[in-house]
Amino acid sequence: MPRLRTGTRSRNRGAAAILVTGGVLAIGAAIASAAAGPDGHTAGNVTDARVAAQAATGHDWLVNGRHEEQHFSPLKQISARNVKRLGLAWYLDIHTPMGLAAEPIEVDGVIYVSAPFDRVYAVSASTGKVLWTFKPRVRLDHYRNSWAARTNRGVAVWKGRVYVGTGDCRLIALDAATGREQWRTRVCDPNQTGITGSPRVGGGRIYIGYNGGDTGVRGSILAVDAATGRHLWRFWTVPDTPDGIDPREPALALAAKTWIGRRWWTTGGASVWTAITYDAPTGQVIFSTTASDPDMLYGDRMHLAVGGRKLFSGCVIAVNAATGRLNWYYQTSVHTENMQIVMAHLDIRGRERYVAMTVPKNGTFYVLDARTGKLISARSLDPRRVPVPAAWGGGTRPAAFHNWWPMSYSPLTGLVYVPGADARVHRTAGETASMGKLYAWNPIRQRARWSVDEPLPDNSGVLSTAGNLVFAGQGTGEFDAYAADTGHKLWSIDTGSAIDAVPITYEVNGIQYVLVPVGYGSASRLFDKGSNMGTPASKRGPARLLAFRLNGSERFPFPEVAIPAVPRPPAETFTRAEVTAGRRLYRRFVCWDCHGPDADGDGAWTVGGAIPDLRYMPSVVRRRFLSIVLAGTRRRSGMPCFGCGAGFPFVHTRLTARQAVAIRDYLIDQSWKAYR
Repeated sequence: MPRLRTGTRSRNRGAAAILVTGGVLAIGAAIASAAAGPDGHTAGNVTDARVAAQAATGHDWLVNGRHEEQHFSPLKQISARNVKRLGLAWYLDIHTPMGLAAEPIEVDGVIYVSAPFDRVYAVSASTGKVLWTFKPRVRLDHYRNSWAARTNRGVAVWKGRVYVGTGDCRLIALDAATGREQWRTRVCDPNQTGITGSPRVGGGRIYIGYNGGDTGVRGSILAVDAATGRHLWRFWTVPDTPDGIDPREPALALAAKTWIGRRWWTTGGASVWTAITYDAPTGQVIFSTTASDPDMLYGDRMHLAVGGRKLFSGCVIAVNAATGRLNWYYQTSVHTENMQIVMAHLDIRGRERYVAMTVPKNGTFYVLDARTGKLISARSLDPRRVPVPAAWGGGTRPAAFHNWWPMSYSPLTGLVYVPGADARVHRTAGETASMGKLYAWNPIRQRARWSVDEPLPDNSGVLSTAGNLVFAGQGTGEFDAYAADTGHKLWSIDTGSAIDAVPITYEVNGIQYVLVPVGYGSASRLFDKGSNMGTPASKRGPARLLAFRLNGSERFPFPEVAIPAVPRPPAETFTRAEVTAGRRLYRRFVCWDCHGPDADGDGAWTVGGAIPDLRYMPSVVRRRFLSIVLAGTRRRSGMPCFGCGAGFPFVHTRLTARQAVAIRDYLIDQSWKAYR
């Protein structure tokens, strides 16, 4: 594979970025934004009328999913017949050590995209020139802020403003032409949690949720006035105290009857962190919730009442977009996490049905009536059952599953392209190992038309187009184009960087571009195995925006990757029993939630905001291990103080010095395994 000379830069990088860090703290004050963009249009000119008008043309990518969350474009200049001529038009390096996980938005020739630490970039869609950048100065001194700030899945654009959520629970509005802050408002409690999902927009309102489904935070979704930042309504997904139900909120009274246990409202869950769809035809916001906590990490400690279902955890929910009042809900499972909702018109048994389609983590494809929530059909992508490791509670689970990466529906083929994964049992070890799988799923017949195996289980979102194409990226760094009807691979390029973001397409000056952010990103890199998300090389590739067009002639910047060796660990002066105890403590204090299960992390000791792989710990850090872990000397950088009782939210006991030493011994043992 060709390599880029050290120091080579893109010819299209353009002028130095304008760094905007200040702004007006004016919640409730409307500040007009009428500055013109580079093409003469009002910058960020997105309205309900424009979104509807572009449903059939697809020149821009105005909102998440483009239209009805379908991630489908009617553009067809790039087609199955000519995709082999696809070449690089431009690229832009995004200087972040945490990679990219966002879905870009493109409006009138300007791309708006977010990066870790909630930075926002405005970029020329035809040249890659940076127009402005914004840095919100996110606090990192609480665990969830530190975790959430390192992943941002995108922005929303509406009537001249760009909206971004932050890891410390703020929703910030920026002037689309200049990047200057217009207003900010609080969405959640920054001492508890943070925002990683992208805001959604429609009807003059911004809809946003936050994390917390696995850390005991009571979930909700908030609607905010797009012009002023004023809170309009909030739908709580977990009921308040039994005797404190607001009589004006009948949905909470309904939910309260399905819960039982000790102070459930303090543990909560049912968060709305990413899956939000604004549905203009029905005037609804349809969103999905996670499981109730502490189920996800600690088993079902809160016993269900007879017939209880812990509403509204594990649900797909539809509320009135203007009022936030409940219209319907469908509970997929108390224990599952629900993902993206795609809207479509399907001909089912000779009758046109307007449906909401979703695939939760349990790998079941659900088709619901969009107006009533009634189940039309449901079927597992793969009905096989595979064992669950004893450390995760044992038992079995479906073989197929789906995470947050968006799927795509093509109204031309009638197929939904699901970026899933497939768990398989190792024949000799009897353990499960996962690989990726791209399904082309017929939602009417509930079966796969075709599927493609992928080496790693964590990959990118999916884009389909009227050119009979499906674009998808992989953790290996491959970016591929398949024939949408047959699944034949028609074009591929090894970008050199793991791909965890969402590709889009748009048209500028009569030229269609396909844009994909690359770089080892997504919050999954914090709590999943690093080996599930990237190869030793692709994990170290740069974070970039790559724009392709027919006959693109920009020389591709293949990265030159040096895979570092594990430093020689110190002598093993501990017993196997002490290592086993350290491993148990590593899980008990949830160290793996940032540093990977069994310390299988990034593959390097990194600086500048990335989460370090503890197997690569240098000797100077190992000597300071106790002060870092017990005294919190790195707390401002996001490392919790476990000796202060301020570690993982569900860990209420302080880590002792003896326990910290045991964890250190366990990490030394893991370092030796990697070193050898």
